[in-house]
Amino acid sequence: MKKFALFSIMLAFAAVFSSAQSGGRVQAVDSLGATIGLPKAATRVVSLSPACTEVLFAVGATVVGDTTYCVYPPEAVSVTKIGGFSASSMSVEKILSLKPDLVVSSGAIHKPVTDELARYGIVSFAYAPKNFEEIAAGIVAIGTLTGRKDDAALVASTMLGKIAKVKATVAAIPVDQRLSVFWEIYDDPLMTSGSATFQHAIVEAAGGRDIFSDLAGSWPRVSAEEVIKRAPQVIMGADDHGDKLTVASIAARPGWNLIPAVRSGRIILLPTGLVSNPGPRVADGVLLAAKALYPRLFP
Repeated sequence: MKKFALFSIMLAFAAVFSSAQSGGRVQAVDSLGATIGLPKAATRVVSLSPACTEVLFAVGATVVGDTTYCVYPPEAVSVTKIGGFSASSMSVEKILSLKPDLVVSSGAIHKPVTDELARYGIVSFAYAPKNFEEIAAGIVAIGTLTGRKDDAALVASTMLGKIAKVKATVAAIPVDQRLSVFWEIYDDPLMTSGSATFQHAIVEAAGGRDIFSDLAGSWPRVSAEEVIKRAPQVIMGADDHGDKLTVASIAARPGWNLIPAVRSGRIILLPTGLVSNPGPRVADGVLLAAKALYPRLFP
């Protein structure tokens, strides 16, 4: 896709998701469908997740608070910490002390915190995208609320352009010749990525066939028997899965030695920052996944 076409798409995103900016007022629609408005662009923002932090830094917003899990970009490490990732670990008092004019959350998971903050008049924007288009739209929306819409549009269009390039490269592979992939989220209970996740989108964009693409929702539980039955040629997951996702550990699971991916040793771990956080670097995750699946196409 040509760059000018991508910019046109992002301008459309800006029109739909970012809305008015008259008299200094800014507004945008978040991932929960709520229209979030501010009297002026936010200059003090608190992030409640690594993905939100990454997007805020990418668009050039001023982040005054984030979590202990926010380690990218490196500058995020020195930002004042408001707690861990779960709502129960976060300090509302600490957030209030930072005097934010906007809090960016991961949506429903942080609702206890954002509901409490709302009682004090603190506005929150939910960023919980499920696919590449929603990631791009969310980036533009966050950019709008922080007065960085043009920068955000460039970040989003660059991300979409990188993904489009990978898709164009793997497009030559016939669908029936594409490698089947099982994406493991967790081992006990065994969980995978449903069709409403960007991990599913990563597999498909990289030229793989997600063996559980028929499962709706986000993180469905699956049985080991069903994974064995669907016989994936490749098993993928984030590299924070530890020793639970190695050739040896998976081969030791009852019956899993029958799976083609295990027999061939095609267990692929990808950097969690690229495939677990729905930010602009997801495009790099798509490229790495495609290289792992089809190295001959990506020398």
